[in-house]
Amino acid sequence: MAEAVKIQVEVREAAKNKGTGSRVSRKLRAKGRIPAIIYGHKQAPTPISIARATVWEMIKKSTHLAELQMAGGTETVLVKDIQWDHLGKEIIHIDFARVNAEESIVTDVRLDLRGEAPGVAEGGVLEHLLHSIHVTCLARAIPDSIKVDIGELHIGKAIHIRELKLPEGVIVKGDPESLVVHVISRSAEPEPTAVDGTATQPEMIKPERKEKED
Repeated sequence: MAEAVKIQVEVREAAKNKGTGSRVSRKLRAKGRIPAIIYGHKQAPTPISIARATVWEMIKKSTHLAELQMAGGTETVLVKDIQWDHLGKEIIHIDFARVNAEESIVTDVRLDLRGEAPGVAEGGVLEHLLHSIHVTCLARAIPDSIKVDIGELHIGKAIHIRELKLPEGVIVKGDPESLVVHVISRSAEPEPTAVDGTATQPEMIKPERKEKED
């Protein structure tokens, strides 16, 4: 189960940090910090900033639950949203939602494939269709990930959501028949198709017709 990761943050003065636009982000990034906001539980939103290195460490650990330490106390929060720049390289803002460790919440949990599918050695193709799922559980019981054993997947075999082994107290929100992963025969791979759905044919280059001389 996930444990609340302790993160040191600084409270920002709301009057000096209106909005979460690029201007605010640029100023903070120049100082090596990322702007963020804490909201929820019918309390006023609290603007904060976090050291860039701390944010990247949090992302590497796939942190769901965090304990934000700041002047005046601590806040237990759930990472709700991470906003990236248009290139997907720089983080420009983070949203945190206040939670109680004993309250039930809905969040996304990563699906982690384990083992090797024998169907691949048999000449098949492994298709990983679902990389995360929505679950509901207590905030203190959020799994870091859900393991998916593919060691028995031969060609033509599949694993659906209903077949996942979930930790106690974790309930999936979604269609139980949704495919997580399967192994298909290479011959079953779709032919390239045109926009209208018809099979495409190699383009024939026709010789230019010689104009008739008068």
